[in-house]
Amino acid sequence: MFRLIIVAVFIFTPVLANAQTPGVDPRGLMIHSSTVIIGVVEEPWQRVIQPDRIPKGGAKVIAQADGTYIVELLPISRDFMVGYIYHVRVQEVLKGDQWVRKNQIIQIFVPDSLEGGASLATNQRFLLALARFEPKKEVFANTSVGRVGEPLTRPGVAFDLRARYYQVASDRNGAIAITDKNLKFIEEIKSAIRNGPYWFHRFSFRRGRILGFAGSPQIIR
Repeated sequence: MFRLIIVAVFIFTPVLANAQTPGVDPRGLMIHSSTVIIGVVEEPWQRVIQPDRIPKGGAKVIAQADGTYIVELLPISRDFMVGYIYHVRVQEVLKGDQWVRKNQIIQIFVPDSLEGGASLATNQRFLLALARFEPKKEVFANTSVGRVGEPLTRPGVAFDLRARYYQVASDRNGAIAITDKNLKFIEEIKSAIRNGPYWFHRFSFRRGRILGFAGSPQIIR
């Protein structure tokens, strides 16, 4: 009888982005975004890959002198990683379009190659500034979607180009973890959204259209 020791040579997961970029005021970002919610990240979160770019050969098994075997798992590489899909349950809508409702689960896509991109920890609550994400067919047509942690060689499902996706506005600056440390700051953001003058929100909508944000903002009081 032999024993196996499984070794992950290199597994890439997004670094949690819990700090905003210097010089960017999230309060202004939240006001200018067409969709702002408070939500909790639920499982499963998924990875999107290009299966035809995965190196051939699979896992490598190395015999050891003591009779054990080391299995080196296939490394996750940005050569075939496209991004991640997070499932967020909406708990509160501060500003939203006609598709965002309380208790609804929305899908948020985060590109893998994005430097300083947002990473949303499971079961963590966030204040999120969102924009519509419209996947391009030529980029996602041959991709595969599977749960994070599953073998890369396990067949996934095709990326659903017809589904509705969002992205975090301004990368990690649009995601603020709801913690005791951030509560006062979050209340300031909610107050700014709630009490902003009408003309300011009209300007926000026009700017959002230019930036590609979808939908007319509806201020939830």
